[in-house]
Amino acid sequence: MPIILTVLSLTLLVAFPTILWATRRRWLPRVKSELEAHTEIIDNLPLGQLWIWIGLAAGVGLYAELMIIRMHSSFFQLFAYFKNVSLLSCFLGLGIGYVRGPRKPVMTPIVMPLLAFQIIILYLLRFSSVASWLHNPISETSAFGFGGASELWHFSTVYAFLIIIFALNAICFIPLGHLASRLMMRREKLASYSWNLIGSLAGIVLFSAISFAWAPPWIWVLICVAGLCLFLYRRAGHLIPSVAAAAILLVMFAIPFRTGIVDIYSPYQILSVIFNDDRPPEIMACNTFHQNIFDLRDENIEGDEVLEHWSAYYGMPYIFKPAPQDVLILGSGTGNDVAAAIRHGAGHIDAVEIDPAIMDCGIRWHPEQPYQARNVNPVVDDARSYIKHTRKKYDLIAYGLVDSHSLLSGKAGGVRLDSYVYTVEGFREARKKLKPDGLICLSFCVIKPELGRKLYLMLEEAFDGNSPLAFQADNDASICFVIGEQMQKGAISTPRRINEITHFMNNPRIKTDISTDDWPFFYMPTRKYPVSYVLMIIILTIVSLIFVRTLAPGSGGGFSIPCFFLGAGFMLVETKSITELALVYGSTWMVISVVVGAILIMAFLANLLIIRIGPPRSTITYSLLAVSLAAGFGLSFIGFGDLPPWANRLIMTILLTLPLFFSGFAFSSELKKSASVAIALSSNLLGAMLGGFLEYNAMYFGYRSLYILALVMYGLAFWGSMRGKKLA
Repeated sequence: MPIILTVLSLTLLVAFPTILWATRRRWLPRVKSELEAHTEIIDNLPLGQLWIWIGLAAGVGLYAELMIIRMHSSFFQLFAYFKNVSLLSCFLGLGIGYVRGPRKPVMTPIVMPLLAFQIIILYLLRFSSVASWLHNPISETSAFGFGGASELWHFSTVYAFLIIIFALNAICFIPLGHLASRLMMRREKLASYSWNLIGSLAGIVLFSAISFAWAPPWIWVLICVAGLCLFLYRRAGHLIPSVAAAAILLVMFAIPFRTGIVDIYSPYQILSVIFNDDRPPEIMACNTFHQNIFDLRDENIEGDEVLEHWSAYYGMPYIFKPAPQDVLILGSGTGNDVAAAIRHGAGHIDAVEIDPAIMDCGIRWHPEQPYQARNVNPVVDDARSYIKHTRKKYDLIAYGLVDSHSLLSGKAGGVRLDSYVYTVEGFREARKKLKPDGLICLSFCVIKPELGRKLYLMLEEAFDGNSPLAFQADNDASICFVIGEQMQKGAISTPRRINEITHFMNNPRIKTDISTDDWPFFYMPTRKYPVSYVLMIIILTIVSLIFVRTLAPGSGGGFSIPCFFLGAGFMLVETKSITELALVYGSTWMVISVVVGAILIMAFLANLLIIRIGPPRSTITYSLLAVSLAAGFGLSFIGFGDLPPWANRLIMTILLTLPLFFSGFAFSSELKKSASVAIALSSNLLGAMLGGFLEYNAMYFGYRSLYILALVMYGLAFWGSMRGKKLA
């Protein structure tokens, strides 16, 4: 089956453009006629209702953007590592579409067929043997535990796949940008921009709602095609291709390509629960192994070496802290750690898991039913957020195998290689939640010695130079780090098969850099400039320039320098705001959606003020923008952690989103001066691509560097604004 699916997918990838080329002479006149008729319908929509259609076009565009980003990362975890590829391809397509606003025809009827073609290819490849080759080709983050690309042909294959999907996805979004731009051209610029923002906000709310409901992809597709059909229903020739494409997708999603597997689409990722007759149930996250659900009760493990091994692994923290009264488990997953705590006599257990679907799998299928125990308090929350805000003190804080990369990277805007659980500041906050004789036990599968030494040094710094102890079971790559305020070396006795290890913990020849909240890239052993990403950025930049030159010829004369650099600066500040607010509220899906929604609201309010009072002088706007950026930069060093949680959240939220408010002022002012809304928005979206590329600098310089880069981008926007005034 995998070989058949691979051949079928690659055949479709080659056959589709070939068929189009071979039949273009026969089909092209008819297709062109239908598209021209559709354009006439769009141009004749009643002027009084135009605000509804502008909002709908923007909402469908943003909804489709979130949908395709989610699908990319669900089908291939590769898109989580190259976290901006999907987003930036959407920006490229929408930007070119906005440039084409005055041109004919508007190609809304082909959006769904193009999206369907892309989704079918990715979906079939997901189940093929090709999928195993598309894991972790990034040399700078070679410690994920997945086999990385090591040969030129392997790198070339992965990069070619990314480039093809980048280009194909950009083509899908050109008609959506074109539709919104053409509608907005018929209304006053600032008013149409307001309705564009309202529609975009509605798209985010809608997709967040279906994510909250764990809706499967066929529901995503139905909602998307329903929105498109509101523009197409007046003519059967426009409607049939979209309905047919959606029907094919629905049938495809209904076909069970694998038996004995249940797919669950959580708010973060796709979980595949695999049921085996002779092995424990297995959880796959985004098509990679996540964890097993074990029954480790004594009567079940006797004589089974594998289960005995896992029983010893999950029980290791209770060797160091027998029968603890209060236990906090971070990353409780399906409940294996919780069941171990119950078996070892824990009094009260707070079990924190960020993904509600993973916890639900434990509730439904864990044979020991740990989450149903009376002394267990299940908490769906980000581990760092819970530690920061809880007032409880614990005898034992046990870190499960927290894997924030595979969990959070699929979320647009929060897609990262970072982990705010594994930072020095995160461990310091956990230290404050220990009772005087409490212990932290952190288990981690150390694939490379650099990661082991990194954890060792981070815990050592968090505890003011006191070194943790490290223990390892026989023939196991997992290491348990143990540290506490009153722990003394030699005070812990261990069973025969549990060995204390020091062979690489104190070895200065193992080079590593500790992770902090500013540089939280835990899976990067040392700071390296992301050469793998730079290479991909160069290639995608060339592809983008070819697209702009080919699909938007002559657009250079209709280009806004200020709007371009405002888009770049906005993207950088948005990333930094989400990053820092995640430390305040937690990196949950709801927080990310709320932050992105708040950013759109700030832009809407700024635009509304420009409509009411007119644009202020550029020097005032950009001065306030620079001051707010400087305040946010200073705040990243100081923080307000000592204030009450509500005050900390309020102050941080205001200060971190304030630059986006003034940025909205600047953009609306430029929009008012611009020759057309198409020029301003297309330039802004293409500038956001630049900001997305520049964001990768944080992997070497840290997230504070994004403030400096944003200030440079806004400085160039100010220069462009002043230059435009002089030329005028």
